Amino acid sequence: MHPRVESFLRDLPWAVLLGGLLGVGLRVSGLANHLGYALAICLIFAVVMWAGFHLLQPWYGPSDDPAIPPARAATVSMLKISLLYLALLALCWGLVWITTGLNLMARPTMGIITFLIGFAITHFMMAKHTLVHLVEKERALAREAARASFLGLQAQLQPHTLFNSLNTIAALIPEDPARAEEATLRLSALLRRILAALELPLWPLREEFSLLEDLLALEALRFEGRLNAGLSLEPAMAERPVPPLLLLPLVENSLKHGFRPKVGACSLRVEAAEGRVVVRDDGAGRDPEAADGVGLRTVRERLEAHGGALTWLPVETGCAVALRLP
Repeated sequence: MHPRVESFLRDLPWAVLLGGLLGVGLRVSGLANHLGYALAICLIFAVVMWAGFHLLQPWYGPSDDPAIPPARAATVSMLKISLLYLALLALCWGLVWITTGLNLMARPTMGIITFLIGFAITHFMMAKHTLVHLVEKERALAREAARASFLGLQAQLQPHTLFNSLNTIAALIPEDPARAEEATLRLSALLRRILAALELPLWPLREEFSLLEDLLALEALRFEGRLNAGLSLEPAMAERPVPPLLLLPLVENSLKHGFRPKVGACSLRVEAAEGRVVVRDDGAGRDPEAADGVGLRTVRERLEAHGGALTWLPVETGCAVALRLP
């Protein structure tokens, strides 16, 4: 089924409700003597007008061609809307005549009333389409801004992760070649996942957790037993689509800023449940007045562009950040 038809069928109850309210309004106001006829007329107008303007929106909508001046595109769109309205109005009058036997053209008062009913429904549809278009455009701009931030993060992320891991491997080679080999394999898996992620707009949350598993295995070697890290992914959320590399900057932020100045054991938890992910550490904490760095700002923008949100949670020690997933 065509997506626009599916969308119309989802909205059909609203058209029926609007027609029913208009029919009751006609009867209560005394403009119609029979409730059944009033409901039939208004339901026909509501459903036909709603269907026409919904299904034919690509035809009458303003052209996106940048070569066409905006004023001209708007004028052409208004002419098409007027023609479509008159055609649907004639169709509604014909359907009313066929189904109820009422010839609205022979009843000037009812003709004018139904003309106004059609105009009201048309105005409602135009307002709806305009708002939907504005919301979609705003979200598209937000996604583009988030994508630009993501490209900036991409330029920083791979060298940062690579250099830390190579330093760890270099330190292990003379002391423990077997662990150095394990670290090399982990680094290879981590870089493969990062490169795959950079090609995708979304991927399953389980892939994000697999990437974190490889990263934390490498970091555990670097921390020499001081790092106590845990990952918890609710099975129901495993296939939930998220922007790739969403959690990596948060975990690296804990490792770099939270644990670098800390002496002794370090604890890090990443838990996904009930539609959100919480990253919690017992590191040095953060200044509430501090501005977000590139990584945090990118995570926030990408989340918001997809309908999610990032919030800091109050904790006594360390940091905790919650991501409400889209």
